[in-house]
Amino acid sequence: MGIAITDSLQVLATGLKNFYYPNNDLNVCLNEIKKILNIYQNDIESIILGYPLNVDGTKNKQTLLVENFFNLLKRNIILPIFFQDERYSTIKATDILKYQGNLKSSQIKKNKDKMSAVVILDEYMANNQHD
Repeated sequence: MGIAITDSLQVLATGLKNFYYPNNDLNVCLNEIKKILNIYQNDIESIILGYPLNVDGTKNKQTLLVENFFNLLKRNIILPIFFQDERYSTIKATDILKYQGNLKSSQIKKNKDKMSAVVILDEYMANNQHD
């Protein structure tokens, strides 16, 4: 899982971290989110979850996993939580790392989830700007 955060003006998304959650253990993810919330305390207004859909818009196994994570977060975190369609985010992230970051494939693999989180957060902010 990759995590990104934005500045207080919600202009720039920055990759924060990558981590693994073995065997789809969502409690590992919840604990990572809690650590981040503890570090940033009152600076976080909401949580945006990438919502993985098939190209045709149908749900898949990962979609159901994210929905379960959403429910776990709702029971444990008092913040608004929103979904953002994440179709093509990994492709965009890989392109950014490969062509703009000029990274090798091993570095791309290591950083693509974090960069995907940046892409997802950027798209959410672009689609939900409040003037």
